[in-house]
Amino acid sequence: MGKSIRECRKANFDNGSHRSAATSHRRHAPDRHSGEGAFRDDVVLVDMAEVVMTESTIAKLLARDGAQIEQLRRSYECGEEVVRVVLRPRFDGGYNVEDGRHRVIAAKQAGMSFIEAKLVG
Repeated sequence: MGKSIRECRKANFDNGSHRSAATSHRRHAPDRHSGEGAFRDDVVLVDMAEVVMTESTIAKLLARDGAQIEQLRRSYECGEEVVRVVLRPRFDGGYNVEDGRHRVIAAKQAGMSFIEAKLVG
C-alpha cells in the first residue's frame, strides 16, 4: 500500500493500463465537485465494515472476474480515481451494494477503511 506514484505509474504502464499524468496522482477525495462547481451532497464516505456482501458472492466474483478486481485493487492502492459505488441502506443496519460489487471487493483487498458511495433509497 505504500507504493510511490512513480512505482504505480510504472506498474500501470507495464500492464498496458496507463492513464494520463493528470489523473494518475489524484486521491480518492470526499469533496469532489460537480460540473457546475457545487458540492455533491449525495456522496458520502461509508465504513467498509458496514457494507454487506455474502462470502459466496465474493467467492463467485473472485473466481469469475479476478483479473478485473486485481486491477481495481491496484488502482485503489495507487490512489487513482475510481467510480464511486452505489449503496442502499439495510433495514437492520449496514448497506447493500446496488452497483460496484467488484469495486467493494477490491477496496477491501486494498485495505481501505472507507469507500466513497452514493446512497439510494
